[in-house]
Amino acid sequence: MELNSYFRGLLASIEPDASSVATAKRSHEDLRSILQTDNDVSQADPDSYLSGSYARDTAIKDIKDVDIIVLIDLDHSKTTPDVVVAWLQSALQKYYPKVRAQGRSVCVTTDSGFLLDVVPSVPLSHRDGPVWIPDRDAGQWVASHPKGQIDFGVQRNASTAGYYKHLVKIMKHWRDRLSPVNAQVKSYVLESLVAEMTTVEPASYGHGVVRILQGIHVSYAPYVSARIVPKIKDPGYSSVNVAKRWKFDEFTAFIDNVAASRTIAEEALDATDRDQSIALWRRLFGAGFESAS
Repeated sequence: MELNSYFRGLLASIEPDASSVATAKRSHEDLRSILQTDNDVSQADPDSYLSGSYARDTAIKDIKDVDIIVLIDLDHSKTTPDVVVAWLQSALQKYYPKVRAQGRSVCVTTDSGFLLDVVPSVPLSHRDGPVWIPDRDAGQWVASHPKGQIDFGVQRNASTAGYYKHLVKIMKHWRDRLSPVNAQVKSYVLESLVAEMTTVEPASYGHGVVRILQGIHVSYAPYVSARIVPKIKDPGYSSVNVAKRWKFDEFTAFIDNVAASRTIAEEALDATDRDQSIALWRRLFGAGFESAS
């Protein structure tokens, strides 16, 4: 059975609460204001915008971190990734007690314990387009398009009557329940897979979930036998493979769960007995699968 009211109830239970949203907003606004006025950073003509699931409106549960893209004027061909990350880290250490360099960003922990991942970037051509971001592990600058990711989400959500972002959230909740833990695929890889499988408005949430699981299983299970981790295109910038850091054992564990969940979802959707259908859906989504009415 479709049980749309139960899926709406599930969505209500996993939406970020007002308090965490307010903390996220206050934290990123404070840091972005600092970037504009800092004596060192301001010399690089900084601009900033949000990225990640918070910016794309696909975050669930407690929002614990926000990604901030910082556009700066810099010749990336003459400046190595480790240098620009160290420069940004040094600037932010004047304002926050806990600041550490990461592979592609500087992680700031606020006094309240909220995390801000600050990513220095250089436009490829113009400030609304793709950007170069540092990859310290690889020792090079890599292309990305955070604004393209946001624009894609808005457009796909509109073309699917609002189902797309809801299905991303539902599938993230499903992902968080997977076992073993290494089956819990990274959020943006999962979001990219949902984008690939959600191209038209589904008849219901149940149909959407079944289509996603069927599509992932049919498209990617053969890679397990071939012992290859597939390339997954970034829906916001198709030249980027978002799965390049996905390990084969993690991919295999994920596909095993997809196969099992596909069978359960198909049975839940086809079930004519309401209680049986609810019980099957709860095997995928837990006790939070409750009617919103």
